[in-house]
Amino acid sequence: MARNISRRQLLKTIGATAIAGALAACTPPATQAPSGGATSAGNPTAAPAVSGEKVHLKWDTFRGPGTGWNEERIKTFTDANPNVEIEFRPLTGASQQDNYGKMYALFAAGDLGDICAFDPSHFQFWRAINKGLIGPIDDLVKADNLDLKQWYDQFINLQYYNGKLYGLPSWGWAGQDTVVINAVPFKAAGLALPDPKGHDTAMDTYAEWAHTLYKKGANYGLGMVYDESHLVVLTRAFNGDLIDADGKKSLLATDKNAQDALRWAYKLAVEDKVLPRPADVTNMGAALLDGKLTMYWGGSLDARNFKRGIKDASKAVAAQGLLPTRKDGKFPSQIRGGTWNMLKSTKYPQVVYQFLKHITDLQGCIGFNLKAGQGALVRPDVVAELIKQDPIHEWFIPNLQNGIIAMAPANSRGTEYTDACGQYATKMMDPNENIPFEKGLQDLHDNIQKILDMEPA
Repeated sequence: MARNISRRQLLKTIGATAIAGALAACTPPATQAPSGGATSAGNPTAAPAVSGEKVHLKWDTFRGPGTGWNEERIKTFTDANPNVEIEFRPLTGASQQDNYGKMYALFAAGDLGDICAFDPSHFQFWRAINKGLIGPIDDLVKADNLDLKQWYDQFINLQYYNGKLYGLPSWGWAGQDTVVINAVPFKAAGLALPDPKGHDTAMDTYAEWAHTLYKKGANYGLGMVYDESHLVVLTRAFNGDLIDADGKKSLLATDKNAQDALRWAYKLAVEDKVLPRPADVTNMGAALLDGKLTMYWGGSLDARNFKRGIKDASKAVAAQGLLPTRKDGKFPSQIRGGTWNMLKSTKYPQVVYQFLKHITDLQGCIGFNLKAGQGALVRPDVVAELIKQDPIHEWFIPNLQNGIIAMAPANSRGTEYTDACGQYATKMMDPNENIPFEKGLQDLHDNIQKILDMEPA
């Protein structure tokens, strides 16, 4: 089933970048995002169900099971709406993609939950819409006069397709935008820490630090993995990108900047051999805590998690460095986010909509972060609360203000696309494989393009 608009048209719809407020970015068109008037703050749990009618909803999700967050959200909602019963059906597949497969199977069997989630950043959102699984909530939002400015524009924008709103934000962050640093060995090597909110450290400087901090057999200066989310940010750090805005072409064969990005990593990993093989360091965050790494290319959430895991401040102190500002003024990143959706065929759309508001309001989102352990930097009021608990959350602000959205395969072959990126890039960057750079680059390009050329999922 073909898309109704191109990815480029979609990006034009959601990509206007007017920075306003502490974290606001990418202001959506006025025709898409109603604002002002009533919000969910007044009575967030009041569900306008048919008077006296018993309502039974099913909630299918792999977000939060076992933490108590889902049960708390259900209880507070049903306490205020005693005629509503919500059946929580946790999905527990071995991977997130397994769980999406389960939801597609449930839909085929006529049993998908009224509340579900097909995340844009897992490249499932557009596919689920095109196949008729989830429905728009525009009319409900308009009738409620819901203020969409409760959420950052970046993550509201992710909820749109073909001019319609299909959900409210769940998780969201700026992707693999950060070099997480252990400040103790970094300073011991005589290196000055970068500004954790600045974008003035050159890629060549990170390469120099990786060499300086490398101690054969004992410590690696920098650790990297080579999945899709890292590759995209790597190419963007060199003013390129991995695929085009339409989601139809790999840029590795034609974009010199993207080629330079891969060459930078290849030199460190294969030629100089100062980066660990991902197969040898399966958990980069743990290696950072164990002193086997001094720097790790990850995301701001990894910096937070590193700080939380430190037991001895004499051995480890959390720091971070951001990637250099691009020529277009943007910051190398990949805005990633999720969604809470409504089953298109639900019998109770108004009740589902009210529950979507309930799990995404201030209290719902705070719990989603702190109780469910999800990275949900999607609301200004939530980020403010997180900063009160730990000032490290201030480090996240620049890239949420000025990040770059993800480019999705036009054919919704997200699983195959990410698999191809990880498989062929990891092989290319493995010093034991001895693949010449040009061949590795061509293989990576060819296999990404092969996926982008497939029929729509």
